[in-house]
Amino acid sequence: MVMNESFEPEVVVLYCGRSLAGDNHLSDGTRQGSGFRARFVMMPCSSKIESLNLIKLIEHGADGVVVVACPEEQCQFLVGSNRAEKRVEHARLLLGEAGMAPDRLTMMRRQELSADDIIAVAEETAAVISPLGQNPMKSH
Repeated sequence: MVMNESFEPEVVVLYCGRSLAGDNHLSDGTRQGSGFRARFVMMPCSSKIESLNLIKLIEHGADGVVVVACPEEQCQFLVGSNRAEKRVEHARLLLGEAGMAPDRLTMMRRQELSADDIIAVAEETAAVISPLGQNPMKSH
């Protein structure tokens, strides 16, 4: 099998606004990294994500999706990050049942992140997405 050496994964990072430190701000939008593209979207709470919307992100071209939620004990809505975790796990199950790699969808709980930390999360995710795991619905 021939691997596509020009493969540049696209990673969508959905992050809770409360996971950022103090006055840190990361503009929503797409950024070009070294060997990957990342799209950043801040959410008021990670509990706002829905399993099917996570699947749709991959269906519509994202090679990977990362949900960055605040730690359980720091959630302003008490159980928001717990809800997000359950929804991410459900979406991973659906990806697996569809024959797609569930590890294309991940979640982490962090707080006091800088904008550079969020960019590093996207880079780490892009590094583990192989060309063999490319989105079959997306032509490269």
